[in-house]
Amino acid sequence: MKFVFWKAYHLESRSIVDEYVRLILPALSEQEVVVCESDDDAAREIADADVMIGWRITPPVFASAKRLRWVQFGSAGLNHTMFPELESSDVVLTTLSGVHTTVVAEHVIAQMLALARRLDTALYLASRHSYDRSKIASQASVLRGKTLLIVGLGKIGSSAAQLAKAFGMRVVGTKRTLPANIAGVDGVFAPDKLRDLLPDADFVALLAPLTQETNALIGRSELALMKRGANLINVARGAMIDHDALAEALRGNRLAGAALDVFPTEPLEPDSPIYDLPNTVITPHTAASFAEYAPLGAEIVRQNVAAFLSGGEMVNVYDRGRGY
Repeated sequence: MKFVFWKAYHLESRSIVDEYVRLILPALSEQEVVVCESDDDAAREIADADVMIGWRITPPVFASAKRLRWVQFGSAGLNHTMFPELESSDVVLTTLSGVHTTVVAEHVIAQMLALARRLDTALYLASRHSYDRSKIASQASVLRGKTLLIVGLGKIGSSAAQLAKAFGMRVVGTKRTLPANIAGVDGVFAPDKLRDLLPDADFVALLAPLTQETNALIGRSELALMKRGANLINVARGAMIDHDALAEALRGNRLAGAALDVFPTEPLEPDSPIYDLPNTVITPHTAASFAEYAPLGAEIVRQNVAAFLSGGEMVNVYDRGRGY
């Protein structure tokens, strides 16, 4: 059986990717394995491959595959690599859903603390060698007693809720399927209740997968429903927010701040107006980045390799109906 490992270095560093490959290869010791770094190599080698492991697959490379049965992706979401031919195929797609749970949840807390304590202003002043306490003292706040609305109470959202609860926050959220309760969450609501929840939230954190329902989820009307002085956090996908409307809300002081890790187009161009938004904390799609990615991700892949070779049940199988 032939496995093609297609490397990529868009989001993860070369050293992390190399370690990821090194940790997975022993599970494939009895298989034919080809490691590719270029699109041309991948298109050539995938022609007779049964499995591909990587971060993305392109239409030309997929068109070259003649007997592909399974693709293991190195991300939790697949919207960055999905296209009609792949969507309609019978190739099994699996993700690394769950590997980023802790790090993204902690990133959300870090973003809330940065906004509450006005670290964006502090860093701006420090970069200009300015020591001005008044600019921060008049705006800084605390998390205790504030309401956090989590849009998408999946693995990451539920983890973020528990961390927020430790800060004394009130936590509510939306979830596609409604359980009886989720630890650390004071109220769980259906996604269609989002507009009812926005007016009471001090912080709104987007953690849902990008689907037809969540595309352009936060626009001008939703931002108008948020309370004056609220904060918006996005660690999901940039397409969920109308960034022109967000700019208006920030410049008009309707929102106190925003923390953005994902953007409509990535990498974010140097001349993007998003960089100039006031009271905004920007991270370059690193909410899910951490040094421990390789061993945790490799463990999931090794588990799926064993299941695939033995005919067992794989984990994190992409649901084409749900879009995640």
